[in-house]
Amino acid sequence: MLRAIAVGVSKHHGAQSPAVVGCVAYLMSPKGRNGKQLKTLKTPIKMTNLLSIESAFLSNSEVKQALNLTEIKRLSTTLSNGQKKKFATTLTLSAVVLKAFEWFGTEECKQLMTIEGISWTTEDFANKVFGWQKSYFYKVVKAGKLDTSVVDKFNTKCDEIEASGEEPNRTLEGLLKFAKAVEEGTEEGGEGEEGEGAEVEVKVPTILTFTFKPEGGKNVAVRIDANGVMKTTNDNNQIFDALQILMGKLAENQN
Repeated sequence: MLRAIAVGVSKHHGAQSPAVVGCVAYLMSPKGRNGKQLKTLKTPIKMTNLLSIESAFLSNSEVKQALNLTEIKRLSTTLSNGQKKKFATTLTLSAVVLKAFEWFGTEECKQLMTIEGISWTTEDFANKVFGWQKSYFYKVVKAGKLDTSVVDKFNTKCDEIEASGEEPNRTLEGLLKFAKAVEEGTEEGGEGEEGEGAEVEVKVPTILTFTFKPEGGKNVAVRIDANGVMKTTNDNNQIFDALQILMGKLAENQN
C-alpha cells in the first residue's frame, strides 16, 4: 500500500485518485490507527555501487556525451553548493546570535531594559529579536559555541557523502547531532580520540506529507519517508479525525 501512496502522490493530483483513497483508507484502518510501521519503499536509483564494467561504460566519452553527464554533474554541484552556502550562512548567523545572547545576559543589557520597563525571558528575547521559537534559538546558540574543528569535520564528512552520490543532512540539526556524537565518542575513547566514530546522517526522501489546520485546535502534520517511517507529533486520534474530513471531501467529489 505504501508503494501506491507514492505513485498516487507523484502522478495523480486529482481528488479522486484511487491511490490517494487507498492511502487514506489504510491510515484510517485499525492497523493504521494502531501506529504499525508501514512497508519500506525503495529509494530512487543512483549511480552508486557500480561494477567495474559499469564504471568503464559511464566513463566512455561517447556515453558521457550522449547522457550529458558533464552537465548533470555541473548542475548537481550547483545545487549542492547552494545548500553549502545556505548552511555556511547559518553558521555565520549562529556566531552573531551567540554574541547577542551573551550581551543579553550582561548587567548593561539588564539595566537598559529596566530603564525602558522591559522584562524579557530567553523565550521573549528569541521571539522578539529574531522571530524564532526558543527551541530553534537554542540550536543556533549551540552551533555558535561549537569548536571550528567539529564544524570542519562535519563539512568534510558531508562532502564525502555527496561524492558517493547521496545527500547528507547538512543542516543545523544534522550538525548538532554530529557534534553530540563526537562529544560522546571523545568521552568514551579518552583524550585524543576526538569522536572519530561520529557519522553524518544521510537524508531519506519524503514520499508523502499530510497537514490539517483546524480552527481552534492543534495542527495535524504527518510525514512518511522512503523507509516507510511515519513522523508526527500528533496522536492517532487527531490524525484519524483529520483523515475523516479528507475522506468526506473525497466522497463529495465522487458524487
